[in-house]
Amino acid sequence: MLGFVARRLVLTIPLVFLIVTVTFALLRLAPGNPLARERAMPPEIRANLERFYGLDRPWYEQYINYLRGVIRGDLGPSYRYREVTVNEIISRGLPVSARLGVLAYAIALLVGIPCGILAAVRASSWVAQLPLALAVLVLSVPNFVLGPLLVLLFALTWYWLPPAGWGEWRHYVLPVITLSSGYIGIIARLTRNGLREILSQDYIRAAYAKGVPGSDVILRHALRLALVPVLSFTGPSLAFLVTGTVVVEQIFALPGLGSFFVQAAFHRDYTVVLGVVLFTSLVLIVLNLLVDVAYAVVDPRISFTERNRR
Repeated sequence: MLGFVARRLVLTIPLVFLIVTVTFALLRLAPGNPLARERAMPPEIRANLERFYGLDRPWYEQYINYLRGVIRGDLGPSYRYREVTVNEIISRGLPVSARLGVLAYAIALLVGIPCGILAAVRASSWVAQLPLALAVLVLSVPNFVLGPLLVLLFALTWYWLPPAGWGEWRHYVLPVITLSSGYIGIIARLTRNGLREILSQDYIRAAYAKGVPGSDVILRHALRLALVPVLSFTGPSLAFLVTGTVVVEQIFALPGLGSFFVQAAFHRDYTVVLGVVLFTSLVLIVLNLLVDVAYAVVDPRISFTERNRR
């Protein structure tokens, strides 16, 4: 296992280098620059700012200097937020996005897995199929529609919850429901399909024939293997949720990474965009690595050597 993890970590270095290079090139090829303003800036001030941020140097010098900063763990200053570094912006936005993301995915697992189990073991019962149908129905409603609908009902009509903001537990409710709704349907379907496939195996029939109670067969023998597809789905989904969901953070005015990223893209804040992309990529790589390690724990038939050959 240690060899597998070490190889994956070594492969992370060229992958991160490629991500930084491509993002840096795309930002430089995009029209506009960080110092562009609606009102013309005096030439002396503009020259001083370009000298301060190093924008007066050739692009390859800016690129090399940025890579040196990344190696040191310094993602540079923000062009939009004066006297604030990209590291500080990420440390401010990450707790907001991480809390919402982890909470939303935990709720999606707690609701989606039982719905999938009921749909698999009670396939002929409409009572068991109803939660799955509702989850799929919610899945078909995108976040930018569901979020404003929830605000309209619970905040502007019934006045039960605040429409936006951050600080109290009530501010979590509507964003978490909006984020988790789509994942509940996906997890429920993955659980149902995986469990139905496992329940059709010969060793499951043998367990029933030996008189093992149905709940033990499902929970102890079938469910663990049936959750492998859910585990595969967890890595990229959790990385997406933890590092910020742009639409939901914009709808509910949340100060998360997604909001900082959108503002940085609008104002050509190169260093913030690069920093958020780099951080998001690292989180995605680490979570996928943890998911690969978890495969062997959930399903001992999967070996690290076989996964590496694939």
